[in-house]
Amino acid sequence: MGQKKKVKLEDIADRLGVSIVTVSNALKGKKGVGMKLREKIVRTAEEMGYHSVPREKKVQDSYIIGVAVAEKYVKEFPSFYMEIYQRIAGEAVKKGHLTVLEVVTPEKESMEKPFEPFLEKKTAGLILIGELKKEYLQAIRENYDIPVVCVDYYDIYEDLDYIVTDGFGGMTQMTELLLEQGYRDLMFVGTPDATKNITDRYLGYCKALEKAGIENAQSRVLMDRDFVNGDYRIDIRLPEKLPEAFVCNCDKTAGILIRKLAERGIRVPEDVSVVGFDDYKAQLTGDLKLTTYENDEKVIAQISMNTLLKRIEGKRHAGCVRIVEGNVVEGHTVKMRRVQRV
Repeated sequence: MGQKKKVKLEDIADRLGVSIVTVSNALKGKKGVGMKLREKIVRTAEEMGYHSVPREKKVQDSYIIGVAVAEKYVKEFPSFYMEIYQRIAGEAVKKGHLTVLEVVTPEKESMEKPFEPFLEKKTAGLILIGELKKEYLQAIRENYDIPVVCVDYYDIYEDLDYIVTDGFGGMTQMTELLLEQGYRDLMFVGTPDATKNITDRYLGYCKALEKAGIENAQSRVLMDRDFVNGDYRIDIRLPEKLPEAFVCNCDKTAGILIRKLAERGIRVPEDVSVVGFDDYKAQLTGDLKLTTYENDEKVIAQISMNTLLKRIEGKRHAGCVRIVEGNVVEGHTVKMRRVQRV
């Protein structure tokens, strides 16, 4: 007895005088096929003994995701970037993936020795948190032919994706908060050329002053670190003449500033107002709560991981720049001079 010939979609299509695509759509329940024709195709398929081959449910691959962050950002705790990493690692676990963290030493970042790949060859993609030196970033691009997503950093490379916080817009809002209260004598606290993030925040501060018609205040800057010489430690020397309010590039700087002011006997906000940025553990004494700008770490981590996975799976091209907006967080470090509008 001969083996029964297997019925194909083509056989059903020939029997009914329709296209193979129509037969396939009808059997799969897709749109584009009328009810009567669909029923006829299904009935004919059964009569001819057609059996579809059940597709095995595709098991999602488990990826190893490499994550790199410069040592200078995590030497002191608490660290905003370590918080970002922990959230990224959590997102990876939820999706069945693993992360491998590399803390990049100053020697590695400066490329003082030949570049040594720090991750296994089977690494599917990389996430770089914070700004890394160009030499190191270039070495990453040259040695890894895998998707790379930069978090809280952007550059001109079109083969990378960038997920950044809204430093410019957020600091514009923080400065405007002070301006709306009648403050005009302001000072920015931070080294503008230390990182792109601080530059963006400084430019947001300048933009708010420009819109308010305040001239020359842009030059009133209190440096908080000597980043040119590789020293990321925050150190502030208070000016003899204090402004009405300080606009700090980050909460860590704001916390150190407030302690320095207290040592001089200056009260916040009674004598001088202070705003920060990041909403990240300013470590203030007592019940004092910093007025600041909150970056949504959870959303940043989710978008970063989703962007990388889409790149790994070939669902999107590189070159995305995604700005994640945050919110103003009201605290107790700004002396309100005017009744706020509801």
